[in-house]
Amino acid sequence: MTVVGAGLAEAAPVRGAGGEFATRWPVLLGATLGIGVGVIALPSPAIGVFMRALQAEFGWTRTEISLGPTILIGGLALASPLLGWVADRISAVWITAVSLTALALSFVTFSQLGPDIRLYYAMFALMAVTACGAATLVYARVVSANFVRGRGLALGLAMVGNGLTGVLLPLLLVPYAAAAGWRQGFLALAILVALAAPAVAFLMSRSRPQAVVVAETGHVAGVSFDEAIKDRAFWVMALAFALIPLGAGGLHLHLLAFLADEGVPPATAGAIAGLGGVSLIVGRVLTGWLIDRTFAPYVAAGMMAISGACLGAMGLFGAPAGWLGAVAIGLSIGAELDLIGYLTARYFGMRAYGRIYGLLYAAVLVGSSLSPPAYGRVSDLTGGYALALYGAAAVLVLAAILFLTLRRFPEAEAQYPGSE
Repeated sequence: MTVVGAGLAEAAPVRGAGGEFATRWPVLLGATLGIGVGVIALPSPAIGVFMRALQAEFGWTRTEISLGPTILIGGLALASPLLGWVADRISAVWITAVSLTALALSFVTFSQLGPDIRLYYAMFALMAVTACGAATLVYARVVSANFVRGRGLALGLAMVGNGLTGVLLPLLLVPYAAAAGWRQGFLALAILVALAAPAVAFLMSRSRPQAVVVAETGHVAGVSFDEAIKDRAFWVMALAFALIPLGAGGLHLHLLAFLADEGVPPATAGAIAGLGGVSLIVGRVLTGWLIDRTFAPYVAAGMMAISGACLGAMGLFGAPAGWLGAVAIGLSIGAELDLIGYLTARYFGMRAYGRIYGLLYAAVLVGSSLSPPAYGRVSDLTGGYALALYGAAAVLVLAAILFLTLRRFPEAEAQYPGSE
């Protein structure tokens, strides 16, 4: 056995997608669970659930509250390139176990919040540093290395964890927080993550990557990090992936507040927000299935164009079109896992996958960090979200156009029957 990187050992390729799913399903299950309880899936949506309660108790504005998740996302953006370097060298088991434990402890700390908003911001900054390994980068790397013929579908299925969280979190946490309070809501999240952490670590330990090694060099097939960042495709992808969360990420945080402002009852608002999770599940699985069969940038462009149209309609028609906003969230949020994961492997291979993914993921997080305060600022200044939704629609359409400019995949990657 030739060791080629952290968790990437040369193994005989499995012939056919069916064989991959039959032998690598524990890894896929672990990624799905880990993403569903991770640092992207839980903290920011939870703040969306608790936003009005935090306003009422501490007198903070929505712009100030939205800055907390922005600090988290900004910190994750700074940490992602280093995390990618670490993920190429250290086992995913250790990274996920430590990070999920830190995330659970962070939620316990949040349950003790006081009126000093500086502590609120500091806790988000600390979460970004200690729990960054519970984001999607590590899971995407493991899934991409274990699945080749069915990589797109596997990455899409892994994102189902985020979709399930999107469905269940508003349906369960909204009424629970209304009855028990937001502090107990944070403690419930801490218990959930703490229970999931050992299971995720165990399932990650079942990884059996299909790593292709170039005999002359002993390296995993693919381009170097330096070669990747000189490639025009890398920068087009970075810009497109930054625009997606810039357009849709803020709505993910503000959707419940938007519906409440429009007079939608809490139970109905929770159901509409839950629809975003359902559409995320359907959209991610459908996207994964399509990119295994159709040129992936075309699929990405179509999804972003549909999302942009949904947000434009929501801005035009208001609360009656709230469900379209949920659909847009489902189709766009989460693209950083399946689309970045798939396109990174297809364009650049697995040689420097972690570092390349880390930089592209940082671009996603930059967009994510700017979007919530932008939505909040528009709401504070205009008393509504219509202008933010129109701008978001234009941003997503621009992302769709960028995807259409990407070149075809390298022929060697495309023809190899069991690459990576």
